[in-house]
Amino acid sequence: MKKNNKKQLIKRAVLIIVIIVVICGLSYGAFLLISDINEKIEKGEYNDLTWLKNNIEITKDKTIGNDIYSVTKSSNIDIYNVTYQEAVQSKLDVLLENEYTFENPLMIYNLYGTNTLGLNLYFKTDVMSKVSYTIHVDDKDINDFSRTLSNNQENNLTTNHQYQIIGLIPGMINEVKLELKNENEEVIATKEFNIDLSTIKVNAQIKLEVSNGDSKEELTDGLYSMLGNDSDETDYLALYDNDGILRMETEIIGYRAHRILFKDDKMYYSISQTKIAEINSLGQVIEVYRTGHYQLHHDYVFDNDGNLIVLANNTLKDTEEDCIIKIDLDTKAVTELIDFEDMFKSYVDTCKLDESGFRDEGEDGIDWLHLNSIVWLDGDVILSSRETSTILRVNNIEKNPELVYLISDKTIWEDTEFSNYVYDKKGDFKIQAGQHCLNYEPTSEEGVYYLTFFNNNYGKSNSQPDFDYTKIGIENTNAFKGTESYYYVYKVDENNKTFELIDSFDVTYSGIVSSVQTMDNGNIIVDSGTAGVFAEYDENHELIRQFTAKLNKYMVYRVFKYTFDGFFFE
Repeated sequence: MKKNNKKQLIKRAVLIIVIIVVICGLSYGAFLLISDINEKIEKGEYNDLTWLKNNIEITKDKTIGNDIYSVTKSSNIDIYNVTYQEAVQSKLDVLLENEYTFENPLMIYNLYGTNTLGLNLYFKTDVMSKVSYTIHVDDKDINDFSRTLSNNQENNLTTNHQYQIIGLIPGMINEVKLELKNENEEVIATKEFNIDLSTIKVNAQIKLEVSNGDSKEELTDGLYSMLGNDSDETDYLALYDNDGILRMETEIIGYRAHRILFKDDKMYYSISQTKIAEINSLGQVIEVYRTGHYQLHHDYVFDNDGNLIVLANNTLKDTEEDCIIKIDLDTKAVTELIDFEDMFKSYVDTCKLDESGFRDEGEDGIDWLHLNSIVWLDGDVILSSRETSTILRVNNIEKNPELVYLISDKTIWEDTEFSNYVYDKKGDFKIQAGQHCLNYEPTSEEGVYYLTFFNNNYGKSNSQPDFDYTKIGIENTNAFKGTESYYYVYKVDENNKTFELIDSFDVTYSGIVSSVQTMDNGNIIVDSGTAGVFAEYDENHELIRQFTAKLNKYMVYRVFKYTFDGFFFE
């Protein structure tokens, strides 16, 4: 009996140990699963649609207003995860199974997470109509914001109304008035409601410092897009009205939104060094395009087929910011079109590694070219190289790249095999140095055109530290402190291989970054990035209005003005 009891005790002990091991194993497995989910959420890579549907809610939010919904989700979920966007859309589709009218619309605050100052609006009408709105706040320094919404239909009339209202003011109660109009622009119904954003905080400055110039010309219609106010914390894209009031803010993953492109009722902008987002007018992220082992650097455009052409940094090699890639929007395939290290190999061999420490994140190779701007011309490109203070044209970049010219001071390229490519400078003027943001305008004469750009007037090349810019008239060597920068317009004549300065004026100094933009009415938008100053001038270069932003850290990268007509607005 004693032996049997002993055996039974041993069996029980073994069984208990096995059970404990199994339980521990299951618990550890569950722990790993939860840890894995949390890790994927933190990285913005969790793509389980069912899980996401079960962990987000669209519910009425009494803290914002009566009958206004908002989205509840984990703060770690990346809004640029397309699967997350699908989950939000599925929740919206359920709500839209109900009938909503103009008098009782479905209203959802910041539905897709891409606009901290946005309100989505859904309803149906019996007659073809359009919607205008006005936002008012109790602040004498903030004017009302009024727009007519776009619905992308013929004559902007529809019975199925779906919009994103932008322009709400954070930290305040916003009084919104909607007007329903018929095809004759007659108001057939109105609706007023409040949305309380008193507790909503933003990253951007709500009111910029504003000063008026001497010009009496009108400012152009549109919103100034602040494309990157460098920060150690959250990066964002901010839109400001003509009074310098924040009207939209989109948080991005990092780096900068270098410009906004529009195509087929979508807008595109970079959200990190390796991602470009496609977003519709309702704020939904439709797609995210990745750059593979490349990092985008400062600019991108569409080619003739609607593919993205991107200035890039190849992270697998020792030189940087010297490639152009293509991203096919249909297949998402990334193709390298040209590596300028190959074209300029003999010059690259004379360059040195920049060890100044002032570099973009992840970039530590030889920055010998530093491409920062691209103009696409049916397979040819005109490019700006900051590091060589050179504007260059290369034809046939997809098939057989051919260097056409270099526009710079001849001494920069003397004693190199490329000296014969430098066009002749026509006239007596200070050459450009460290320039940014090329704009192209053709003339009626083939081979003759204008190039407008921001001439930083900055004379320093870390890859060629022995080159003395003072001998070509450039005195500024500090990126943040200097005398002045310039708005420049060159007339380029490829027939005679010349360039000449035909227009210019002084602007606030910025040694690096910055932008210029000429509007259809002749007004000029200029951003002096390291100063945090942007301004609009009339066609005679008289200042209309200047805006000054508080810098988060270093600079406001670029400022472009967009009307958003046919996208957000009629």
